[in-house]
Amino acid sequence: MSPFLVMLCLAVQLGVSQDKEEYLVTDFDSGGILPNAWQSFGDLANYGVQQRNASSDGKYYELVWNGATDKGYLVAQSDITFRLIPKKKLKGKSMDNVFLKMDVNCGGAPGTVVNIVLVDGPNDCCSNEVNWQYTFTKTNCGWETIEINLAEFGYAYNPSNHEKYININKVGRVKVGVDVFSGPARQIVQFDNVALVVKDSVTVKRYDENAIIADTTALKTQAKDFFVGMAVNPTRVQDPKYATVYKKEFNSITAENAMKMKSILKGMDAQGNLIYDWTQSDAIVDFAEANGMNIHGHTLIWYNSIPDFLNDFKGTDQEFELLIEKYVTAVVSRYKGKVDSWDVVNEAIDEGTSEFRKSVFYERMGADYVKKCFQYARNADKEAKLFYNDYGLMYDTDKQRGAFALVDDLMADNLIDGVGYQMHIDFNFPSKQEIQSATDLAVERKLLVHFSELDVKVNSKGKLKEFTVDKMQEQAKKVYEVVGIYNSIPKAYSYALTIWGLKDDDSWITPTYGFPDWPLLFDSDFGKKKAYSAFLQALE
Repeated sequence: MSPFLVMLCLAVQLGVSQDKEEYLVTDFDSGGILPNAWQSFGDLANYGVQQRNASSDGKYYELVWNGATDKGYLVAQSDITFRLIPKKKLKGKSMDNVFLKMDVNCGGAPGTVVNIVLVDGPNDCCSNEVNWQYTFTKTNCGWETIEINLAEFGYAYNPSNHEKYININKVGRVKVGVDVFSGPARQIVQFDNVALVVKDSVTVKRYDENAIIADTTALKTQAKDFFVGMAVNPTRVQDPKYATVYKKEFNSITAENAMKMKSILKGMDAQGNLIYDWTQSDAIVDFAEANGMNIHGHTLIWYNSIPDFLNDFKGTDQEFELLIEKYVTAVVSRYKGKVDSWDVVNEAIDEGTSEFRKSVFYERMGADYVKKCFQYARNADKEAKLFYNDYGLMYDTDKQRGAFALVDDLMADNLIDGVGYQMHIDFNFPSKQEIQSATDLAVERKLLVHFSELDVKVNSKGKLKEFTVDKMQEQAKKVYEVVGIYNSIPKAYSYALTIWGLKDDDSWITPTYGFPDWPLLFDSDFGKKKAYSAFLQALE
């Protein structure tokens, strides 16, 4: 391609020797090993063309999505099928040794979201044994050479109906295309010189399931650039068994429920004055203050924690808005200089959409209620860091788009300091790449990142009756992956990684879903799990 190629590092940081062999799949000139030209399918069928660029070494392939319909396949695929050949070169190798290399450009449409999918054989996505995906956004157009370790591909479409691991001898096809549900209305991806690279020596830092952790080691001392947080309640901070672990392991706490509106705001008297109960929230703040801990306030405004009298309020919308301003001002002012940061609004965007959730706040204060609440909080404490917090931002692309449109609007008025990514995840979903890409959206905006509510389910379908050794290790690997991503965030933008509960039997997950799960770092006897060891290892 062009002499202006630059290397885009999309793969995990690897120590690689020079011993490697490259197998060109196609260069769209002579056809490479396989002579057939690539073809697209589905709603993209009319827009897949082979182009020639005077500045390139010949032809390249271009796919264009121009937003003609609101439906379409996530990827466009070719009729080229390639195997990882010759297989003898892969003997004794793992996915860590195999890389997909290609030249890629976004063809003049910055923000194009590119999907690359590996599948087994010629069938469609969901009947294949292997169906793994890597997605990235081309923010700046220009030809780049990317080299992606196949071990970095994550589950495509649905994490429940595919193999846990890619078998390198089963991968039969590569699909390249654009995500028609993300990015600009008109998206273009151009690619050339698609190749497989097999490297003999690859050193990858992995979770060690046999690592021995010294009892004197603590999470908070190993994390150098950010707080390690814990969700607490007033009863547990006063329980010596809990308090001992809190003080040893964590340097930040978040109230699980005690600082939500329904816990603090108890009513309104005959004169229209709001009635507050500070008992629970004060207990948590006092504990943190006594032990030199950071306090993250959670949460000022949440559609699911509203006192009945507010839901039934008969006054005008203007009077309702004034009550909310008084409430936010009172809470933030009471803890000014003590609570270091706030989730001002929680879960304002509805899942599966980019639209506001239809809450009482939205109905009575209008679509700019979020901005108003951030302004109230900013007015009450100009030093406190203000966050927008939500779930699904890692994998729900529609919600992600709506949330960051909201964030951008808040940024325009200097009302937001960070984004809280609720990390209620599964041991096998979302993928590492999805987590990384979503995290980058905040970092690119130079906002603080808070992984705010981490727990890792291993029994999302309720089939397990006990916590097996296999699931214990799978959970640990996911924790290692998440903490590794967070630990790689530039220091200027990393704030806190908060675990949503101490012991498995404390978690909200089992009572909510009605079957057992084991999502946290400690077991019911305060014993450290493999996930705890994985957390520490990822900080090394």
